[in-house]
Amino acid sequence: MSEHEGTHADEPPPSCMIIVEGVTQKGRKFRPSDWVERFAGNAATFGADNRLHYSSYIKPTVYNGVKGLLVDPLLRETRPELFRQLVSFARENHLRVPETCGVPEFEDHMAEAEGERDS
Repeated sequence: MSEHEGTHADEPPPSCMIIVEGVTQKGRKFRPSDWVERFAGNAATFGADNRLHYSSYIKPTVYNGVKGLLVDPLLRETRPELFRQLVSFARENHLRVPETCGVPEFEDHMAEAEGERDS
């Protein structure tokens, strides 16, 4: 049994997770501070214990001491509208995405950010 059995050749390995930081390209902390919980809450459910359970596809994290989102690239297929909203949100707010997992939409976003910095 191979390590990636059950995945398509063009899919990233399951261990790769996209990271969207709560910091702008210019190094400013993004506001409002609850943006992470709002986004992750869009895919969360309430369990039998009456507690909020974040989806394994998108959940809050702390990266380099800053709140952010940990996003499974499979969100693109499982919740395409939420994925598009996240990409758009990251672009519009110039958020850092240090780990893109080769997902074209985030790769393009980071390339655009590099181009703006070089200008």
